[in-house]
Amino acid sequence: MAKTIIHPKLLLVEGADDMRTIPELMKKNGVVWEPQKGVPIVQIKDCHGYPNLSNPIGIKAELAAAGRTALGIILDADEEPINRWLSIRNSCRQSIPDLPDDLPQTGLIHQAYSSSGNRIKFGIWMMPDNQQPGMLETFLAYLVGDEQNELWKYAQESAKIAKTKGASWKDVHRDKANIHTWLAWQDPTGCQIHQAITKRILDPKHPRSETFVSWFRLLYDL
Repeated sequence: MAKTIIHPKLLLVEGADDMRTIPELMKKNGVVWEPQKGVPIVQIKDCHGYPNLSNPIGIKAELAAAGRTALGIILDADEEPINRWLSIRNSCRQSIPDLPDDLPQTGLIHQAYSSSGNRIKFGIWMMPDNQQPGMLETFLAYLVGDEQNELWKYAQESAKIAKTKGASWKDVHRDKANIHTWLAWQDPTGCQIHQAITKRILDPKHPRSETFVSWFRLLYDL
Protein backbone atom coordinates (compact mmCIF):
# COMPACT_ATOMS: atom_id res chain seq x y z
CA MET A 1 0.00 0.00 0.00
CA ALA A 2 1.34 3.41 -1.01
CA LYS A 3 2.22 5.72 1.87
CA THR A 4 0.01 8.80 2.14
CA ILE A 5 2.05 11.98 1.79
CA ILE A 6 0.88 14.79 4.05
CA HIS A 7 1.45 18.29 2.72
CA PRO A 8 2.86 20.59 5.42
CA LYS A 9 0.71 23.53 4.25
CA LEU A 10 -3.04 22.93 3.93
CA LEU A 11 -6.02 25.15 3.13
CA LEU A 12 -9.57 24.00 3.82
CA VAL A 13 -12.32 25.53 1.65
CA GLU A 14 -16.06 25.07 1.26
CA GLY A 15 -16.24 24.17 -2.40
CA ALA A 16 -14.70 23.53 -5.79
CA ASP A 17 -14.91 27.17 -6.93
CA ASP A 18 -12.68 28.23 -4.03
CA MET A 19 -10.28 25.38 -4.77
CA ARG A 20 -9.93 26.44 -8.43
CA THR A 21 -9.97 30.20 -7.97
CA ILE A 22 -7.50 30.81 -5.14
CA PRO A 23 -4.47 29.31 -6.94
CA GLU A 24 -5.18 31.47 -10.01
CA LEU A 25 -5.45 34.59 -7.87
CA MET A 26 -2.19 33.85 -6.08
CA LYS A 27 -0.33 32.96 -9.28
CA LYS A 28 -1.35 36.28 -10.80
CA ASN A 29 0.07 37.95 -7.69
CA GLY A 30 3.49 36.41 -8.13
CA VAL A 31 3.28 33.13 -6.21
CA VAL A 32 4.98 30.18 -7.90
CA TRP A 33 2.19 27.69 -7.28
CA GLU A 34 4.05 24.54 -8.29
CA PRO A 35 7.73 25.00 -7.42
CA GLN A 36 8.02 21.27 -8.07
CA LYS A 37 5.99 19.99 -11.00
CA GLY A 38 2.71 18.56 -9.78
CA VAL A 39 3.30 19.64 -6.17
CA PRO A 40 1.43 22.82 -5.14
CA ILE A 41 3.00 25.23 -2.68
CA VAL A 42 -0.21 24.89 -0.65
CA GLN A 43 -2.57 21.92 -0.80
CA ILE A 44 -6.24 22.94 -1.03
CA LYS A 45 -8.92 20.58 0.23
CA ASP A 46 -12.54 20.89 -0.90
CA CYS A 47 -14.65 20.08 2.15
CA HIS A 48 -17.92 20.02 0.15
CA GLY A 49 -19.81 22.51 2.26
CA TYR A 50 -19.64 24.41 5.52
CA PRO A 51 -20.80 21.59 7.83
CA ASN A 52 -17.83 19.45 6.82
CA LEU A 53 -15.44 22.40 6.84
CA SER A 54 -16.40 23.36 10.40
CA ASN A 55 -16.42 19.83 11.84
CA PRO A 56 -14.29 20.06 15.02
CA ILE A 57 -13.08 16.48 14.60
CA GLY A 58 -11.84 17.20 11.09
CA ILE A 59 -10.07 20.39 12.17
CA LYS A 60 -8.40 18.55 15.04
CA ALA A 61 -7.23 15.79 12.70
CA GLU A 62 -5.69 18.26 10.26
CA LEU A 63 -3.86 20.06 13.05
CA ALA A 64 -2.51 16.72 14.29
CA ALA A 65 -1.25 15.59 10.86
CA ALA A 66 2.44 14.71 10.94
CA GLY A 67 4.61 17.46 9.53
CA ARG A 68 1.88 20.08 9.38
CA THR A 69 3.31 23.61 9.58
CA ALA A 70 0.35 25.75 8.47
CA LEU A 71 -3.42 25.27 8.32
CA GLY A 72 -5.86 27.77 6.87
CA ILE A 73 -9.63 27.93 6.59
CA ILE A 74 -11.57 30.03 4.08
CA LEU A 75 -15.34 30.21 4.50
CA ASP A 76 -18.23 32.36 3.33
CA ALA A 77 -19.80 34.85 5.72
CA ASP A 78 -23.18 34.37 3.98
CA GLU A 79 -25.97 36.56 5.41
CA GLU A 80 -24.91 36.71 9.08
CA PRO A 81 -21.15 37.27 9.44
CA ILE A 82 -21.17 37.46 13.23
CA ASN A 83 -22.98 34.15 13.62
CA ARG A 84 -20.76 32.48 11.04
CA TRP A 85 -17.63 33.70 12.81
CA LEU A 86 -18.90 32.50 16.19
CA SER A 87 -19.68 29.13 14.66
CA ILE A 88 -16.24 28.53 13.13
CA ARG A 89 -14.46 30.04 16.14
CA ASN A 90 -16.23 27.71 18.55
CA SER A 91 -15.45 24.70 16.38
CA CYS A 92 -11.78 25.62 16.22
CA ARG A 93 -11.55 26.37 19.95
CA GLN A 94 -12.02 22.69 20.68
CA SER A 95 -8.46 22.30 19.39
CA ILE A 96 -7.15 25.87 19.84
CA PRO A 97 -8.60 27.15 23.16
CA ASP A 98 -6.82 30.53 23.03
CA LEU A 99 -8.29 31.55 19.68
CA PRO A 100 -9.19 35.28 19.94
CA ASP A 101 -12.76 36.44 20.42
CA ASP A 102 -12.84 38.64 17.33
CA LEU A 103 -11.88 38.09 13.71
CA PRO A 104 -9.41 40.77 12.56
CA GLN A 105 -10.40 42.73 9.48
CA THR A 106 -7.13 41.63 7.92
CA GLY A 107 -7.85 37.94 8.56
CA LEU A 108 -6.83 35.76 11.47
CA ILE A 109 -3.30 34.39 11.80
CA HIS A 110 -2.68 32.64 15.10
CA GLN A 111 0.10 30.55 16.60
CA ALA A 112 -1.38 27.13 17.32
CA TYR A 113 0.04 23.80 18.46
CA SER A 114 -0.66 20.23 17.50
CA SER A 115 -1.57 17.60 20.07
CA SER A 116 2.11 16.60 20.08
CA GLY A 117 3.22 20.17 20.77
CA ASN A 118 4.41 21.18 17.31
CA ARG A 119 3.98 24.83 16.33
CA ILE A 120 1.46 25.42 13.53
CA LYS A 121 0.44 28.71 11.92
CA PHE A 122 -3.34 28.77 11.84
CA GLY A 123 -5.45 31.18 9.82
CA ILE A 124 -9.06 32.03 9.01
CA TRP A 125 -10.41 34.25 6.25
CA MET A 126 -14.16 34.85 5.98
CA MET A 127 -15.27 35.89 2.51
CA PRO A 128 -15.59 38.56 1.33
CA ASP A 129 -13.59 40.73 3.75
CA ASN A 130 -13.97 39.28 7.29
CA GLN A 131 -16.66 41.87 8.08
CA GLN A 132 -19.42 42.07 5.47
CA PRO A 133 -22.09 39.52 4.44
CA GLY A 134 -21.28 37.61 1.28
CA MET A 135 -19.23 34.85 -0.27
CA LEU A 136 -16.45 34.14 -2.74
CA GLU A 137 -18.41 35.80 -5.56
CA THR A 138 -18.81 38.94 -3.43
CA PHE A 139 -15.04 39.12 -3.10
CA LEU A 140 -14.59 38.56 -6.83
CA ALA A 141 -16.93 41.46 -7.55
CA TYR A 142 -14.28 43.64 -5.88
CA LEU A 143 -11.98 42.69 -8.77
CA VAL A 144 -14.20 44.17 -11.50
CA GLY A 145 -12.10 46.85 -13.15
CA ASP A 146 -13.07 50.48 -12.63
CA GLU A 147 -13.56 50.89 -16.38
CA GLN A 148 -16.34 48.28 -16.16
CA ASN A 149 -18.31 50.00 -13.41
CA GLU A 150 -21.19 51.05 -15.65
CA LEU A 151 -21.56 47.57 -17.14
CA TRP A 152 -21.27 46.00 -13.67
CA LYS A 153 -24.14 48.16 -12.38
CA TYR A 154 -26.20 47.18 -15.42
CA ALA A 155 -25.51 43.48 -14.80
CA GLN A 156 -26.79 43.85 -11.24
CA GLU A 157 -29.90 45.66 -12.43
CA SER A 158 -30.50 43.00 -15.09
CA ALA A 159 -30.22 40.15 -12.60
CA LYS A 160 -32.68 41.94 -10.33
CA ILE A 161 -35.17 42.43 -13.19
CA ALA A 162 -34.77 38.78 -14.22
CA LYS A 163 -35.80 37.79 -10.69
CA THR A 164 -39.13 39.60 -11.17
CA LYS A 165 -39.69 37.72 -14.42
CA GLY A 166 -39.28 34.25 -13.02
CA ALA A 167 -35.53 33.71 -12.58
CA SER A 168 -35.35 31.10 -9.84
CA TRP A 169 -32.02 31.90 -8.15
CA LYS A 170 -32.31 32.29 -4.39
CA ASP A 171 -31.83 35.70 -2.80
CA VAL A 172 -28.87 34.37 -0.80
CA HIS A 173 -27.16 33.71 -4.15
CA ARG A 174 -27.63 37.23 -5.51
CA ASP A 175 -23.88 37.82 -5.75
CA LYS A 176 -23.46 34.61 -7.76
CA ALA A 177 -26.20 35.73 -10.16
CA ASN A 178 -24.61 39.17 -10.53
CA ILE A 179 -21.08 37.99 -11.30
CA HIS A 180 -22.20 35.29 -13.74
CA THR A 181 -24.49 37.76 -15.53
CA TRP A 182 -21.54 40.13 -15.93
CA LEU A 183 -19.23 37.32 -17.08
CA ALA A 184 -21.78 36.33 -19.74
CA TRP A 185 -21.14 39.69 -21.43
CA GLN A 186 -17.35 39.44 -21.53
CA ASP A 187 -15.03 38.13 -24.24
CA PRO A 188 -14.92 35.18 -24.15
CA THR A 189 -18.46 34.89 -22.84
CA GLY A 190 -19.46 32.90 -19.80
CA CYS A 191 -16.06 32.13 -18.30
CA GLN A 192 -15.95 30.25 -15.04
CA ILE A 193 -14.77 32.49 -12.23
CA HIS A 194 -11.28 31.01 -11.98
CA GLN A 195 -10.88 31.42 -15.74
CA ALA A 196 -11.91 35.06 -15.45
CA ILE A 197 -8.88 35.62 -13.22
CA THR A 198 -6.56 33.62 -15.47
CA LYS A 199 -7.68 35.67 -18.48
CA ARG A 200 -7.61 38.90 -16.44
CA ILE A 201 -11.28 39.61 -17.12
CA LEU A 202 -11.28 40.14 -13.37
CA ASP A 203 -8.30 42.16 -12.13
CA PRO A 204 -6.27 39.93 -9.76
CA LYS A 205 -4.16 42.89 -8.67
CA HIS A 206 -7.04 45.21 -7.90
CA PRO A 207 -6.29 47.17 -4.71
CA ARG A 208 -9.23 45.46 -2.99
CA SER A 209 -7.51 42.08 -3.33
CA GLU A 210 -4.36 43.19 -1.53
CA THR A 211 -5.47 42.41 2.03
CA PHE A 212 -6.44 38.85 1.14
CA VAL A 213 -3.25 38.25 -0.84
CA SER A 214 -1.16 39.58 2.07
CA TRP A 215 -3.00 37.31 4.53
CA PHE A 216 -2.40 34.26 2.33
CA ARG A 217 1.29 35.05 1.86
CA LEU A 218 1.85 35.64 5.57
CA LEU A 219 0.01 32.51 6.66
CA TYR A 220 1.98 30.25 4.33
CA ASP A 221 5.30 32.14 4.40
CA LEU A 222 5.26 32.83 0.66
